[in-house]
Amino acid sequence: MQTIFKDKNGKPIYVLGLQSHNSSNGSPEMIDKSISAVKQYHGNTLEVPVYWYQLEPEEGVFDLSMVEWLISRVRASGLHLVILWFGFSKNCDLTYVPNWVKADPRRFRLAHHADGGVVPMMSPHCRETIEADKKAFVRLMEGIRAFDEKERTVIAVQVENEFGLYPTDRDYSKLGQADFDLGVPAVLDGVELEDSGASHRDNSWNGRFGRYANEAFSSYYFGRAIDEIASAGKEIYPDMPLYVNTSIGENRQEVGGQSYPSGAAVGRVLEIFQKAAPTICCFAADIYLAHKSAYLRTCAAHARLGNPLFIPETGTGGVAFGLNIIHAAADYNAIGICGFGAESTLKGDGSLTDAAKEVADSMQIIQLMSPMLLRHGGTDKIFCVTQEEFQNFSYVKREKYHITFNYTTKNAKGRALGYNMRIGSLLNDDPDIFNKRGRAIVYEASPTEYYIAGVGFTANFLLRSDPDDLYPTRTYQSRAASELTAFTIEEGHFTEDGEWVCEFVRRGDEVDCGAFLYPGIVLRVHLNPASVMPVDD
Repeated sequence: MQTIFKDKNGKPIYVLGLQSHNSSNGSPEMIDKSISAVKQYHGNTLEVPVYWYQLEPEEGVFDLSMVEWLISRVRASGLHLVILWFGFSKNCDLTYVPNWVKADPRRFRLAHHADGGVVPMMSPHCRETIEADKKAFVRLMEGIRAFDEKERTVIAVQVENEFGLYPTDRDYSKLGQADFDLGVPAVLDGVELEDSGASHRDNSWNGRFGRYANEAFSSYYFGRAIDEIASAGKEIYPDMPLYVNTSIGENRQEVGGQSYPSGAAVGRVLEIFQKAAPTICCFAADIYLAHKSAYLRTCAAHARLGNPLFIPETGTGGVAFGLNIIHAAADYNAIGICGFGAESTLKGDGSLTDAAKEVADSMQIIQLMSPMLLRHGGTDKIFCVTQEEFQNFSYVKREKYHITFNYTTKNAKGRALGYNMRIGSLLNDDPDIFNKRGRAIVYEASPTEYYIAGVGFTANFLLRSDPDDLYPTRTYQSRAASELTAFTIEEGHFTEDGEWVCEFVRRGDEVDCGAFLYPGIVLRVHLNPASVMPVDD
């Protein structure tokens, strides 16, 4: 797996966690709630904003005390920290810029709509804004390095937040128009946007990018501005990964400036951003689309051109997001997933809401399989299944075995189809432990050895007949061709280094119903393909 996140020893990290609400870092109580929520989600990382107005309340006067306090608080919790820089952009507006910037619009220019009116976003063409943001970001990076380089609590920094222009497709101010009239820079030679209808009659933005000319133009200049800020910070702290996030582009009409901010790093313009902002190591999508097809389409749009898929914001509750992140991790090789709004996932007593538990279950599955995802993500050794509405089972064909994931986990009498001594206490605490929407991530170590983490199903294995077998029904009708005669079925976990630790071996009645799963374990199914012997051998 291509990951950008590493600990202080250079060891890869699979990032799982939550993002705190905006403005939460000013309160110890709120940050402590966020930390508690992350741990209940089985996460290892908290994302927290740091604000330009707070870092530089007066021009040239910097205050890093809040940054140091935040790092110390998260470090003491044992979690990793991702700092989100809310500089000249926060969701395509200027909410978090200092008052001294807001009060001087002649120096720090706002972008203009085509009708001449201003929009509430700093222009990416304004040199004063870029220089001021860059100075503040450099001080932030100096502070992080000085306070945290040895411990490496901070594992990444996000540069700006969901930048772009709305409701306009580009900055039509004099500054913006002057840059537009320069035409397309040479660095974008060879870049084309699908369905642009471009005539290629000349090197103008319209000639090169057709109906997407204004969006392509905005994307390039936002990318260039952010890269200038990021590269200045990178000079201060070269080992710190810098990424950007973006709002969702794969929705509605997919028109920049209408369906989403124009100039955002959405999937359509990913290659433009890679050319304009080479310092940025990851262009990450904030995915709040609950329906599966749209969620996975957004994953696919960003998991290409060598861009690692990182989801820094997604839904924290409900079955849909619980299932979608399983596919993101297993099918699209996501390197990390974080939900937004950590504090809102907790009830008054500090425990997770019922909706939150659906996503927490999936994060636990990903966490359990993270050592294998880091090693084998993006290969055919990793696959997943999730239970869609009205679906009773999923079927997967592998080289040696048919695998059926049966989501009906109770028999006609209402009794659970799987039971052993280890889960007796769990069933007492949670009688519905088997009544969860089925989902699983599977690592196929060999054609006869599988490691499975999941909830809400029983896996049944059936040996595939040999292609030259004249009597295949003797295999398919024999229980000896199933998991019943496996070498072992074990419960356990992986260490951080990927070593398997067996905690319990199933025997007898515990394998008679198939390979049933319950939360909090990895199941190792080591099958015996020699169990079906030739007739009269």
